Amino acid sequence: MKYNTSSKVEDYYNSIHKDFDLSRSYHKIPLIVVDNYVELGQLTALRFLEWVCLNPGGVIALPTGKTPEFFIRWVQFYMANWKKELNDGILARIGLDKKLQPDMKSLHFFQLDEFFPIRPEHERSFTYFVKNFYMDGFGFDPKKVHLINTFDIPEKARKEFGKIQNLDEVFPDGVIDLGLRIQKPNNERDLLKQKTIKMFDQFCQDYEDDIQQRGGIGFFLGGIGPDGHIAFNVKGSAHHSHTRLTNINYETQAAAAADLGGIELVRKKAVITIGLHTITYNPDTVAIIIAAGQSKSEQVYNAVEKDPSITYPATSLQKLRNARFFATRSATSLLTLSEKNIKQLYTEKKLPANYYEKLILDGADRSKLSLVEASRSDYEKKSADIPEWRIACEISGKPLDKLSEEIYRSLSDKLQYGINVPDNQRILHTAPHHDDIELAYFPLLHHLVRSPNNENYFVYCTSGFTAVTNFYVLERLENLQKLILTGRISDGQTISRLADYGNAQDDITGYLNGIALQDTDLQYFHLSKRLTRLFLNELKVKDLNKVAAYVGDLITQLKGIEPGRSEPAIFHLIKGWLREYEAELVWAYFGIDMDHVSHLRLPFYSANIFPEYPNFEQDVQPIIGLLEKIKPTIITLALDPEGSGPDTHYKTLIALSDAIDKYASGRPEMNLRVWGYRNIWSRYRIDEVNKIIPTSLNSFAVLHNMFNSCFLSQKSASFPSFELDGTFSELAQKIWVEQHNHLVDLMGQEFFYDSPNPMLRRSYGAIYLKDMSYKEFSDYLIPVRRLLKSKEYLGGN
Repeated sequence: MKYNTSSKVEDYYNSIHKDFDLSRSYHKIPLIVVDNYVELGQLTALRFLEWVCLNPGGVIALPTGKTPEFFIRWVQFYMANWKKELNDGILARIGLDKKLQPDMKSLHFFQLDEFFPIRPEHERSFTYFVKNFYMDGFGFDPKKVHLINTFDIPEKARKEFGKIQNLDEVFPDGVIDLGLRIQKPNNERDLLKQKTIKMFDQFCQDYEDDIQQRGGIGFFLGGIGPDGHIAFNVKGSAHHSHTRLTNINYETQAAAAADLGGIELVRKKAVITIGLHTITYNPDTVAIIIAAGQSKSEQVYNAVEKDPSITYPATSLQKLRNARFFATRSATSLLTLSEKNIKQLYTEKKLPANYYEKLILDGADRSKLSLVEASRSDYEKKSADIPEWRIACEISGKPLDKLSEEIYRSLSDKLQYGINVPDNQRILHTAPHHDDIELAYFPLLHHLVRSPNNENYFVYCTSGFTAVTNFYVLERLENLQKLILTGRISDGQTISRLADYGNAQDDITGYLNGIALQDTDLQYFHLSKRLTRLFLNELKVKDLNKVAAYVGDLITQLKGIEPGRSEPAIFHLIKGWLREYEAELVWAYFGIDMDHVSHLRLPFYSANIFPEYPNFEQDVQPIIGLLEKIKPTIITLALDPEGSGPDTHYKTLIALSDAIDKYASGRPEMNLRVWGYRNIWSRYRIDEVNKIIPTSLNSFAVLHNMFNSCFLSQKSASFPSFELDGTFSELAQKIWVEQHNHLVDLMGQEFFYDSPNPMLRRSYGAIYLKDMSYKEFSDYLIPVRRLLKSKEYLGGN
């Protein structure tokens, strides 16, 4: 099928976003780069609607999950305001023909992929997403929507399968072993599983045939995963692959863990996905990959600049003349800039004033030379051979030896600044989740709390309930019920004392005694005691039998809820209680009591696939109240780069920045410092920070001990990072060690291990912080404010 692939939308956006114009020769797939993910959704929606107008009856495939939030919202906005936008809005500025009208009911939609198995009614199934956001939201004709049902036995096979109705009956333990395709079945159960797998193999072949018989996909839109996957075509997928039932790799399992109740469950599943050849079958296919945030930058670089390889699935799109990457600026941070482009952007002040520092450091990495070696006059000739060094010298107007010495001193100053511990400060440590501070700069707390002149306060902005599995809650509730029914939970206390939350510090002291005694049962006892207090207050009762009966009902309910599915609000509350208790335990290590720990439970945080944005009254005002009460001189916050729409860290930053602005507006004389941290979810480059904290092996040991003793809900790493199959504390150490080793390469081992300063001699890790004045922090947030301005056009949250 021949499609009309012309695009005035792309011409328009290319005309207003020219930053990469002088570097396009590096790109094997053309890019359009925009400021933020709201504008990214707008661009993508406009290009899709334009294609729909030009290709009625066309075949499309659209993504599911968190990636397309603003694509969906902008499509719905323009469909509701089409005539107005054609007359005097952006559609008019783009120059779209006023006779055009998108006909959604004419389109043939094919679902990209699905977990195997999963109920189509499950809120995190891709089938549910398609029905909710595309069929209902866009108005597709249900008769022309092709879904992937991986749960029910197809109608035409019901007779062959007899009483068996669905895959839960075929795979009762949930484990999908695709090796059964070629194995000799050992029993009737294995034979049934094999027959089912082969039946879905045939479904995949029929699905592929259906797409090809319609001429292939005309418009494909997708995101890109942490390993570079497109749909479920993970790293290593053949570029000639078709629709198939297959397994996925660890990185992709980790990305899906939060939606399906934990990686333990995802590991059991397989997936059905269209193939890379399915996407590229029609040479006229418009194939667009959208990428938002710095976390996607490596995958964007791999897809756009590297040669086709099965290691990088998106490189398969290079064969399509209408393939495109639509990306935010931060997602393109690793792309190569030509020398002319760098000089132009630097002159236009679109690059940081210290960009030459990044170039010198990149050149040192490329050449494997330290800054000390680069500063020697006999290495001056090297600057001509290493393009980063040559360009740095030209834009700064300084020779290589002077630049290298300057940056060496700068790194030394950053380390000294990190070693010098602030004194006589009121420090408000803020976190989106309950382990963010610990995984960002826990070793620094050892020094901050030692001074009796420092006051340390901790605030957790969300309840963090999505990080706790149903399995863990079930264990805790069953243990609690057992302790109540055996009479142990009261521990000789009256009900009034047990219900008094003023005595909750006892639960922490008791738990820490359990750690000291290496008595796990004692630790769980005091956790259960905390839950008892909370239930007595929540239920407003003074009868432990009523609590036991209520907990029994919760246990029954929870056993009937499929992991990943929506659950009653009481379970969100309980999960939040568990997270809050864990955080209080951490700071009790340092003798910091509960009255210095605040839990805001901001309402913007939810289990919805597209959570709301912070609301001033509900989300910002509580933070302002806390600032006015504590009057901090230092505020720490997660300063993650732009992510995607549902990113909790970024939305917490929005709420915090608004609160700090309002707090500061009435205090012009205020001398406030803001420390921006990052942890396992994103990281700084050295040139982005001004405070580096050396970290010892002892600090690593304390971190792991704390994490494994206090964060019991996280020990199993049910919702892990895609970077490491282990606990978050292990990943934090890995990052800090990598950062330290990079510093050693740049500055030489002698700087650390021959230093008269014991903090440098014992250093094996490095923590990066960005320390800013309020004015610097406010300037840093200009892109955040632009994003919010872009979103205002859509209305609502």
